[in-house]
Amino acid sequence: MVGAGFAGLAAADALASAGVDVVVLEARDRVGGRVWSRELENGAVVEMGAEFILPGNNTLLSYVDRFGLELWGKDMLYGDRDPRGGIGVEPGSMQQAIAEIDEALQDIEPGRSAAELLDSLPLDPGAAEAIRSRLEVSSAATAERVEATALSGLAAHSADICPSIAGGNQRVALALAAELGSAIHLSSPVDRISWNGDAVIVTAAGSETPVDRVVLAVPASVLDGIEFDPPLPGSLRAAYAAVGYGNAAKLFVPLAERPPPSAVLSVPERYWTWTATGADGVQPVVNAFAGSAPALARLQVTEGPGTWLASLGQLRPDLALLPDDAVFKNWDADPWVRAAYSSERPSTSAWAPAGPFHACGEHTCDGNAALMDGALASGRRVAQEILDAD
Repeated sequence: MVGAGFAGLAAADALASAGVDVVVLEARDRVGGRVWSRELENGAVVEMGAEFILPGNNTLLSYVDRFGLELWGKDMLYGDRDPRGGIGVEPGSMQQAIAEIDEALQDIEPGRSAAELLDSLPLDPGAAEAIRSRLEVSSAATAERVEATALSGLAAHSADICPSIAGGNQRVALALAAELGSAIHLSSPVDRISWNGDAVIVTAAGSETPVDRVVLAVPASVLDGIEFDPPLPGSLRAAYAAVGYGNAAKLFVPLAERPPPSAVLSVPERYWTWTATGADGVQPVVNAFAGSAPALARLQVTEGPGTWLASLGQLRPDLALLPDDAVFKNWDADPWVRAAYSSERPSTSAWAPAGPFHACGEHTCDGNAALMDGALASGRRVAQEILDAD
């Protein structure tokens, strides 16, 4: 197993439960991959990566039930954000535009981009701008790169409750890792895989491990860090080459006062902010997420959080910010992913096993791609592939 994110852990867990010996090699010094929960000094728990559990994320909820975890409802809505800045949205125009989009999505042709759909509809300009901003933030990519169906999925406008796991989403990864025990090896980046028929040698952190099968549970964006000898089979090379990633960063600023729950979108700058309940009322922190490469460039995230903090102060004058204690994460700068989550990907059928290799991760899913649920489901899929083959 190459990678101890949600996909790799789910695959290893399912295989181990079936009596298969597994070895999980993880480059980081922790499990969870892009799911990483942290507690700030003021006690607030924040998600450095994946956060919201969307409707229909039943695979993830099955692990919540299995490990006896609870959910935080947050008391704010992931799908209903107050748009600020830009042209401005007239009362009622947003709901009218959403209804027109929903109707158009009923018979949308496959592969049509969100930009094409939005540009083809006679939407109120202010509403269209806000909806496009919402789409690009949540998809972490520009509307030209995102399929129109994202407008009814990842970027849907809704009043659905989208919780997170009480105490942090990483608790699922930690629980799975606890069951796998010594099978997990941290700080062990895989740099070479040699294979010849049934003989496969995986090299990580200077150690060689002979295996029968290899589960690639890493983002496509970092696969170039692994030397394959001979090269990875052509079908999988093509599948990995077809994956495109979005770009995202997160910012967390502690607060001197506990505010009410809220969700506010900066339309022109392509980021949103929220305050939400946790264990004991509203957590004393404002969370912010910026999505798409142009957004990160505007906020100058490669230089640190300074520009973003200044913008946040103007967007949210209602909050008592403590900027000196801000925590910041630019996922593009993380060497073990170099991006956020997939925005373009081939269908699941493109990821058929090839040679000794199996591939999983949110980028291998037709449904719930880019989400924690998709990662977990893909790990289960790969485990079943291996069990069926043996």
